Amino acid sequence: MKGASNASGCTLPRRLGLAGALIAIAIAFTLFRPPPTQGPFGRDFEAYYAAGATWNAGGDPWSRAIWQVERTIDGVDRSRDELLPYVGPAAALPLFGALARLPHSLAVRWWTALMILALGALVAASLTLAGVRRGWPLLSGVLFAISAGPMTSAIGLGQVALIAAAGIACALVAYERGTIAAGAFGTLLAGLQPNLALTLVARMRDRVAWISAIAGAAAFAVFTLAAGGGVAGLAAYVHRLGEHGRAEAFDAIQHTPAAILWSLGVAPQSASALGIAIALATVAAVAAVTVRLRLDALNGTLLAMAALPFAVPFFHEHDFLIEVIPLLVLGARTGGAVRACAGIAAALVLVDWFGVAQRGPGQAQILTLGFAVACAFAAVGPGARMRRSDFAAFATLALATCVALPLAHAAPAPTWPDGLPAGYRAPAAADASAVWADEQRATGLDARVPAWGALRALPLAGCIVLGTAIALAGRRNRGVAG
Repeated sequence: MKGASNASGCTLPRRLGLAGALIAIAIAFTLFRPPPTQGPFGRDFEAYYAAGATWNAGGDPWSRAIWQVERTIDGVDRSRDELLPYVGPAAALPLFGALARLPHSLAVRWWTALMILALGALVAASLTLAGVRRGWPLLSGVLFAISAGPMTSAIGLGQVALIAAAGIACALVAYERGTIAAGAFGTLLAGLQPNLALTLVARMRDRVAWISAIAGAAAFAVFTLAAGGGVAGLAAYVHRLGEHGRAEAFDAIQHTPAAILWSLGVAPQSASALGIAIALATVAAVAAVTVRLRLDALNGTLLAMAALPFAVPFFHEHDFLIEVIPLLVLGARTGGAVRACAGIAAALVLVDWFGVAQRGPGQAQILTLGFAVACAFAAVGPGARMRRSDFAAFATLALATCVALPLAHAAPAPTWPDGLPAGYRAPAAADASAVWADEQRATGLDARVPAWGALRALPLAGCIVLGTAIALAGRRNRGVAG
């Protein structure tokens, strides 16, 4: 064993990574903390809260009516229109309606506490899937998640994507253990962010998973029909989703292949067609790899998570937090080439590379948190000491930084709503989706800037590497089983 360890490049104690992550996180949130931005904490929760209040009053939560609530929240600039539309499912409205009965300052505290609980649940469930239930790897996993750019974005925005991702991770554990009630509840939570919940389809291989998923979906449908006005309301919601998707199809806040191709100079129609082709090819490729390598239920689902950004038409930076699940599983139980690929993926996917262009004063914090991601990934691994494969994340972080910083300095990007003109007024006759599209235009986020596309392509490249790591791990598991 000793000889094998030396041959693999064992040099440093693994817990040194834990210490490095702790120090980097402390520096990132103190010395390198950027000046606060305009607006309330939990900006996306602002829309959830306003939608809940509007729904409580009998109004349409997907309309411009929610601005009448949003404009009363402390930190919102009332001198201009800065509507943030609600595009969540009707099933979530009873939850947001209950929170909206509280003062916003109190409601956002409760919501943030729920987000932190969800982060802990996601980490614990992911490491349970990897066979880790206690000890310092659990702390390393928490630090890994806290350092991840999509995770800090989700918590800062109050994004429901974190709740959904935690539901997915917990559902996977429940399916494995045959606990139908817990699986159904996890599936229900996953539905709060439908584009992430699609990954559970890859797990539908046994009776427990099917029963749990059907029960969770049935509960979701009941809440949807009750809160959204029945079947007609559901149809109207699907239409609204389409309108909102079109409103920001090529915006810089989208991390889809179509949006990135457009920013790199591809014509709109061609970018859309290529986006659809990539989505179909991705689904086919995931199915083919799963069958060809005979991936088990867990690895097949992890592969679907890695492929998700290529298969859906709506994907924001915070949605990449779903990749924390496969990265923790691989990080806790793999070594060698698989681990090196996973480390490369962690550095590409979990650093907010486009944020380097958007938030100049926050560049030091973003990159320091990237270093914390690499340290925590090394710490969460098996064994007591680091190996050569643990340093792949650090090397990738350094190389990507050398690419990202010049691009960011050459083409800084605006942020919403800071970039809106003073006294901005949306078209009076426009619906919520059209207003949102106009706000993106007025902010400058609809500009075609190749550098922005290149920065947003880095996480997608990381997802390809992550998928490769999952396929390699699945093939090795099959070889061992054989």
